[in-house]
Amino acid sequence: MTKTDFYESDPFTPQKGRLIASIGSDYRFQKGDEVYFDDEPGRLKVRVIDVRVHIKGGGDIHREVLVLKL
Repeated sequence: MTKTDFYESDPFTPQKGRLIASIGSDYRFQKGDEVYFDDEPGRLKVRVIDVRVHIKGGGDIHREVLVLKL
């Protein structure tokens, strides 16, 4: 499982904003994917705009997924 953090982003500049959720997943998130968070108030729907992969010295992989609210 790869640790994956979802961050709300600005629509014009892909910068990390509010952390929405952290999960462990092997799914390959890519630009354009739509993701639903049912634990947010009122079911939050977002679209992936950027995926950043970080590989640490020991081989651990961590992803940051930047999303826009829909």
